[in-house]
Amino acid sequence: MALDPWDLALRDALLPTSELLTLDELAARTELPPTLLEVVVREGFLKPARHEPEILFDPADVEPIRSGMELVESGLPLGELLDLARQMDAAMRPIAEQSIEIFSRFVRDSVEVTSESDAEAAERLVRAFSTMLPAAGTMVEHHFRALLLEGAKRRLQVDR
Repeated sequence: MALDPWDLALRDALLPTSELLTLDELAARTELPPTLLEVVVREGFLKPARHEPEILFDPADVEPIRSGMELVESGLPLGELLDLARQMDAAMRPIAEQSIEIFSRFVRDSVEVTSESDAEAAERLVRAFSTMLPAAGTMVEHHFRALLLEGAKRRLQVDR
């Protein structure tokens, strides 16, 4: 399927902007064995940025992996962490798909209709996506943190 010029621009905007890492390089930066990272890839929680000609990862993956290991080092069993990740993935995947559909219906379609050229449409779409993605991430992070704190406070009150 041929992509419209604005979809090509959006696709290009989604590409990592820094040099990608091999599995061994990612392992070195996270101080984890490659075999453990392979498990996380198989589980679907670590997504390669590119598969061909070799599997490569975004350097932005380093910090979330380290954060996961901080949870394990603090006492959370790896199996429990993977179970939580599976549940979160199952709950969030449909919401992400719906968000993409909403972006397409309300933002992309509007930009397509109101732009005077393909170049303008491409620029406006990339700008909208570049604004909306971090904004959505901030909202999700804030809400999840609030839910964690609310649950912890409720639990502390029950335990008294």
